[in-house]
Amino acid sequence: MVNIHPDELYIQLHEKASVRKRRTLELIHETCRIQSKSSVKDFSITTIASLLSDKGGPSEQALRNRTSSASDYRALISKWAEYSNSSFGKPVKQQPTGLNNEILANVTDPTTRAMVGMILAENKKLKNENSLLKQHKTLTIDMRKSKDEVSSGGQNAVLVSPSHDLTEMEIKALREAISDDFMQHRGWTVDDYGRVKEKGVQVYKPGYVSAIDKVLKGI
Repeated sequence: MVNIHPDELYIQLHEKASVRKRRTLELIHETCRIQSKSSVKDFSITTIASLLSDKGGPSEQALRNRTSSASDYRALISKWAEYSNSSFGKPVKQQPTGLNNEILANVTDPTTRAMVGMILAENKKLKNENSLLKQHKTLTIDMRKSKDEVSSGGQNAVLVSPSHDLTEMEIKALREAISDDFMQHRGWTVDDYGRVKEKGVQVYKPGYVSAIDKVLKGI
């Protein structure tokens, strides 16, 4: 069974499985197929379980259980990892590209993509400020928004800009994360404090929507 294609193993497992198990095998097989075509060949149990969660697939613990079904699921994931020249136990480490768009392109959920975009933008901002600080031995850091207000500060006066340096993809991701269509699709509501709820249960704390909205208005 070492040299067979994942499709062949899937067919073998599918033929002798119950109806419920067949559905799970189908989810795992299709998820692994998509993962094999992505730039990150990560077939670890944790990653595959995370990808399956939104589709109603088995949890990470279910995949790790010592049952015959879980064993078959792991065998199928392992075969896809082998087929993709990856590792079943650990993801293959990718060399950092430094391209934020490539990172965001691999995040499918709009909300998660928006949060990742904000983190990347903040990281980029801090790196730029750090580089700027290294160029000056003596600094006067002025937090005011207007550059005219620090014109008398001398050549060493530095204005820390509130700009987030967001790319078009990052801006789009933020807008999608708080859009009416996305909220309605999720069955979420937003209160006056920017808190996101689902059937009365808090999904995101107060300030979530208003914070993203302020970022977008400041672009």
